[in-house]
Amino acid sequence: MSQAPAHAPSPSVLGLMARSLLSRNSPNRVQVARTWGRLWRYHSRALWGLSSRICEKADLQRIESLAREMAPVLQRDPECAAKYADYAFWIPFNVNRVGSLGLHQSRPLRILDIGCGPGYFLAAAAACGHDCYGIDAPATVMTPVEQRTYSELLAALSLRDRVSPLLIERFRPLALAQRDLDLITAFWICFNRHQQPDEWGVAEWQFFVQDAMTYLREGGVLHLELNSNLTRYHSLEWYDQATLEFFRSAGTVDRNLVRISKGNSREWQPPQNPAQARTG
Repeated sequence: MSQAPAHAPSPSVLGLMARSLLSRNSPNRVQVARTWGRLWRYHSRALWGLSSRICEKADLQRIESLAREMAPVLQRDPECAAKYADYAFWIPFNVNRVGSLGLHQSRPLRILDIGCGPGYFLAAAAACGHDCYGIDAPATVMTPVEQRTYSELLAALSLRDRVSPLLIERFRPLALAQRDLDLITAFWICFNRHQQPDEWGVAEWQFFVQDAMTYLREGGVLHLELNSNLTRYHSLEWYDQATLEFFRSAGTVDRNLVRISKGNSREWQPPQNPAQARTG
C-alpha cells in the first residue's frame, strides 16, 4: 500500500518570522519586519496564527525544493516569479491581505482572485473557511519561470483544481465559470496592459467593471489594487483623471485601492481601513 509523501514539519509563527528575517532570498529586512508588524497591529489571534495553519496544510518540502531549483534564477533576476518560493515571506504578506479585507472574521464567502499567481492569497482565504477560486493567464503567455513557479506552488498548496487559465483582454467579457461571488479581488494588476503604450483607459475599465459586476451577487464587492505608473500618470500615479473620476463614481478610491460594491446590501463589507479589522 503506497503512502503519502511526508511533509516537512510546519514552523511556528515565531519560527516562520525568524526564517523570513534570516532568509537570503527575502526582501530587505525592513520590509519583512513591516509585514510582521502590520500583522501584529490587527491584535487578532486568529489572524496571527493563520500563517502556521497554511503551512500545516502545505507541502513545504516541495516549496523548499523549488526554492533550491530557482536559486540561480533568483540571483540573476531578484524580481522574477522565482521570488515566490520564499513562503516564509509571502504567506504572512498575504495573511495581511486577508486581514485588510476582514476575511478572518467574516462569514464564509465565495471568492475569486484574478491574477492569482502562486496562490498564497487563495490559501490564506481558504484557511479562513472561504470557498476560493483563481484565474491567471494561460501558460502560453507566461515565462518559463512563471510557469514552473506557479505550477509547483499551486500544487504544494493543493490549489491546482481551484485555478483556471483565462486571459483578460480589453473589451472582452470574462467568461468566468463561477457566479454569485461575494468578492472578486485583483492585486498588483497587470492585465490592464500595465506600463505598455496601450495601457487601459477609462473606456476599458468601464467595460471590465460592468462585466465583473454580473458575476457578483447583490452586495458583492470588486476589490482592485493598481500598480504604479509614475511615468505615464505623474502625480496621479495609478490612473489618468478620467479613470479616477470613473472609479470615484462607481465606488471608493484610496490611492491605488479601488472598491466597488454591487447594490446596497451590507450583509458583508470589507473594512474601509485595517483599524476596523483589528479584533477577533
